[in-house]
Amino acid sequence: MPLSEQARAEIQAAIAYYPQRRTAVLPALRIAQRDQGFLGPEQVNEVAELMDLDPNAVHMLVTFYDMLYREPKGKYVLGVCKNIACYLRGADQIIEHLQDKLGVGLNETTPDGMFTIRAFECLASCGTAPALLLNNEEYVENLSIEKVDALLEALKARPPEAAGEHRVPWGTND
Repeated sequence: MPLSEQARAEIQAAIAYYPQRRTAVLPALRIAQRDQGFLGPEQVNEVAELMDLDPNAVHMLVTFYDMLYREPKGKYVLGVCKNIACYLRGADQIIEHLQDKLGVGLNETTPDGMFTIRAFECLASCGTAPALLLNNEEYVENLSIEKVDALLEALKARPPEAAGEHRVPWGTND
């Protein structure tokens, strides 16, 4: 499926924002992923074409970065940190609770396509452990079972268009 016109415009804005065109490749891939839900060959090729880059080089970036998905994930990707600070403060219990509550394992998506649970090695949020990264953009910190349950309920209540509401303001310093 081709990128939306909005995603294409955001990628063009990202390209214009950086002094060297190729510097925008990771932001462009994130925009395409947010637009399509993942980065299959068609999306990778389209980003490469927009950026005037070799599609194979762009594909190699996608396979290197853990936060770029080559297959569909849930509308909400819940990435729980498993590094030492989070582990010592209960990350394993958080992951186990998410799996029990959602009925799926790590790297699996709920049947309704709403949630995917992932484990990340480090989210650099040791002072607010345990931490979760929502859709690779929004930190949820100082987690507890109660906070996880409240997060799940809030996400279920969000309108469909709100899943990608966190956008990088290209061309500003905000």
